[in-house]
Amino acid sequence: MAADQGIQIADDGVAEVSMTKARASLTALIREVAWGRKVGAFKERGERAAYLVTPDFYRQAIEDRARLESLET
Repeated sequence: MAADQGIQIADDGVAEVSMTKARASLTALIREVAWGRKVGAFKERGERAAYLVTPDFYRQAIEDRARLESLET
């Protein structure tokens, strides 16, 4: 399904879509991330420009960052 929408799964498991195909692929990419528990990325000029992650992934990242910052002080 992902490949028909312009979504490619990179070697590191990230579901990538180019910015030129992003609008047409947005729903498929969100489903790939939400249901497939993958990280998604939007690419511009061949480089990842932004990531799409699940709410749980984001929450965990914020908690991890807070823990690291508390260790630095």
